Amino acid sequence: MNRPLAVARIHAMDHATVLVLPWAVLASALVINVIVWSLVPEAAAKGTGGILSLYCFSWAMISVLVARGFPFQLGLGVTRRDFLTGTFLFLAAFAVASAVLLVGLNLLERATGGFGLGGRFFRVPWFTEVPDVQLVAIYALPMVFFVGLGMLFAAVWSRFRATGTVALLTGIGLALVVPIALITRSGAWPSVGAWFGDLVPLTAVALLAGIGALAGAGSWLTLRRAPV
Repeated sequence: MNRPLAVARIHAMDHATVLVLPWAVLASALVINVIVWSLVPEAAAKGTGGILSLYCFSWAMISVLVARGFPFQLGLGVTRRDFLTGTFLFLAAFAVASAVLLVGLNLLERATGGFGLGGRFFRVPWFTEVPDVQLVAIYALPMVFFVGLGMLFAAVWSRFRATGTVALLTGIGLALVVPIALITRSGAWPSVGAWFGDLVPLTAVALLAGIGALAGAGSWLTLRRAPV
C-alpha cells in the first residue's frame, strides 16, 4: 500500500486545486446567495442549488488531477494499478472529508437560522431532510457520482483524446435520450413519476453513487491501456 498512498499524497500536494479552489467556489456561491437573500427576503427559504458548485468543481478537479497526474506519476515509476488505487483512495478521503465539512456547515446554518436570513444553502430541500446520522452519506455519495464521471472523462481523454471524448458525450446523450423517447412513446411517465416519488433521499444518492462507481470502473479499464 505504500505506493498507492504515495499517489494519494501527491494528489493532495496540489493544495490550490484540492483544498483552496473547491471551497473558494463554494464560498463565492454562498456570498452571492446571501446578497440575494438580503435583497429578496422571500427567496431565502427556497433552496438555490448553490451547493452544486462544490460538486461541479470537484468533477473538473479530478479531471485535471488524472489527466495531468497520470503521465507524470507513471514517469516516476508508479504502475497503472498503483496510480488508480491511490487515486481512488484519495477520492474516497476527499468525499468523506467534504461531507463532514458540509454537515458542520449544515448544522451552523440551522443553528443561526439560515445565517440570520432564514436562508437554505447547505440544507437542500428534500435531500437533507433526513436524520442527522444520514447526513454524511447524503453529502458524500453524490460526490462519488461527480468524481466518478470526472475520472472517466479524464481517462477517455488520456487514451483517446478528443475523438474518444466526443464519442463518450454522444454515448451519454443517447443513454439519456433513448429511454426518454421510449418512456414517452409508451406513455409510462406516470409510472416513472410514481417510482421516483417513492424514493427516499438516501436511496436516491445511493443510485447516483452507483452510477459514479460504474464510471470509475470504466476509467480503471480505460487507463490500464492508456499511452503515457
